[in-house]
Amino acid sequence: MSAASELHNLLSARFVREVIGPAVKRGATYAELMVLFESVQFGMMEILHRHYELAPATAVSLCEESLHSAIERFAGARNSAGR
Repeated sequence: MSAASELHNLLSARFVREVIGPAVKRGATYAELMVLFESVQFGMMEILHRHYELAPATAVSLCEESLHSAIERFAGARNSAGR
């Protein structure tokens, strides 16, 4: 497994364990989780724009590409598991 994959797995597991899991346990609805998801995306675009000085359109494009990659991983994992 590559270092990038290991980092991804570590961060995603930590996010689920420390942020999403507790919210679900407190009774968060899927709509509330989607608001959280939107907030994370917006925050990333702000960081890309303000800290890395990327143009807003570039920040949006990078986030779109990232979401597309996540969708492909999600679909691939479900297809390989037969779900």
